[in-house]
Parts: sequence; C-alpha cells; structure tokens
Amino acid sequence: MKRITRLFLTAAVVLFAGSAFAQDMTQAGELYQKATEAYQAGNEIEAVKGFKEALKIAEAAGDEGIEMVEGCKDMIPNILLSAAGKLVAAKDYAKAEETYNEALAAAKEYGKDAAIKSAETKLAQIPMQQGGDALNAGQTAEAIGFFKKAIERNPENAKAYLFMGMAENKAGNVAGAEEALLKAKELGDDKAEPTLVNIYVASANDALKAKKFNDAISAAEKALAFGENPTASLIAGNAAYQAKSWAKAANHLKNAKPSAQINYMIANSYQSAGNKGQACVYFKKILGDAKFGPTAKQKIAQLGC
Repeated sequence: MKRITRLFLTAAVVLFAGSAFAQDMTQAGELYQKATEAYQAGNEIEAVKGFKEALKIAEAAGDEGIEMVEGCKDMIPNILLSAAGKLVAAKDYAKAEETYNEALAAAKEYGKDAAIKSAETKLAQIPMQQGGDALNAGQTAEAIGFFKKAIERNPENAKAYLFMGMAENKAGNVAGAEEALLKAKELGDDKAEPTLVNIYVASANDALKAKKFNDAISAAEKALAFGENPTASLIAGNAAYQAKSWAKAANHLKNAKPSAQINYMIANSYQSAGNKGQACVYFKKILGDAKFGPTAKQKIAQLGC
C-alpha cells in the first residue's frame, strides 16, 4: 500500500511538473511573439527585454525550450546591432558605441560568431565616421585623433590610414601624411598611391615657388617614383634648370608636356652641360616657332650643327 502511494505521488509530481513547464512555455511563447512584434514596430529596447524574458523561461524548461532558446540568442545581439546602427545614423556616437558593446557582449555570451564579427567591425567604423565628420568640418586635429582610434581598434584598416594621411596633409604634416598613406598602400587601398602622388606634386610646386629648388626636385622625384607624371617632371625640370643642374633639368624636362619653350629649355640645358649633339637636336625642333625660332637659329649657327 505504501509503495502504491509513493508511485501515485511520484506520478502526480511528474504530471504537475509537465503541466507547469507547459504553462511556462506558453508564457515564453507569448513573450517571444510580443518581442517580435515590438522589433517589427521599431521598438528595439522593448524587443530585447521581451526576448531576454522569454530566454530565461525557455532555458529553465530544459529540452522543451531548446528551440526558443536558440531563437532568442539569435535575435538579441542582432536587434542590438540594428539599434546601434540607427544611433550611428543619428550621429549619437556615444550611445551607438555603448549599444554595439552590449551587442558584442551578448554575442560572445551566446556564441554567435557572425554577430561578434559584425559588432567588432561596426565598433571600428564609429571613429572612422567621427573622423570623417571632423575632417569635413575642418577640425583636422580631432579627425587625426579619431582615425588613430580606428587604427587601434583595427590595425589592418587601410581606409583609416588613408584618411589619416589626408588629415595629416591638411594639418601641414607632410611627413605624417606620407607615413600614413604608404601604410594604406601597403594594406591595399587603391586610392593611397594617387593621393600620395598629389601630395608630393603639391609639395614640389610649393617648394619651387619658394625657390627651394632642391626640395622641389626631391618631392617631384618622389612622385615620379610611382610612374610617369608630366606635371612632376615639369616641376623637377624647372627647379633643376633654375638651380643650373643642367643634366637633371634636361632629363626631367624631356618627360614634361612638350612645347616650344620646354624644347628650348632642354636644348639650352644640353648646351650648358656641354652636350652639343643633343643641344642641336632640340634647337632644330623649334626653328619654326615664332618666339624661339630666331634664337634657335643663332644657337645652331654658333654650335655649327
């Protein structure tokens, strides 16, 4: 009789427990549905709260709640990522960063690799956007600080180096710009090289205007190291010509955009360097020019070409 009573009580406990779990899962299902509706309505905070409550109940239900547990664990970090994205669009960067960190923590807790990667990527992008805003506003020092922060978060961020190079150049730090852009190029950014070349050419032109001929030649030759560039060749040739570095002047001017004046300068450079043959070649090219032709004719006669 006692054994029968014990069996009856055990069966009753199991039945009661099963009934309680069923009620709990019904409640969890209702919470899950409301959370889904909140998310669809754009209320991420309420949605996350609902999914967390459903998750807690589903986890307590054991095997009965496995499917819902995974559903909640998928939804929570992704909703937080979505909410953070809206904050970024609204330029509320501090709150966005906080929300991305919350998403990252949830993703790590739930073992959601895709969400982890997404959160880490987005966190690295926030200082990039802040830097872009600062750069557009002319706040170069602040922009450089943000790009450095982006690099700290992702040392392989080629774009961060590219924009930091641009910011450094705007701040007048050509050496810093060069270092950052070379790193961006090393990391594969296809805009780094043309940006760097443009900086070298501008720097060379500024040096030429300031009559710093050696600096002009040096900067122009850095640009030319990346390939043909008629503008850089003209600047280098002009600087060398004024510095009376005749051989260098002729070599660079030959790669500038051709004109009667350029050919005259080349011819004169060769003559000054003692290269009679090449001087004659280039003076003959401008015999028909109204401005330089008469002088070229005299030079040819003097050289006995």
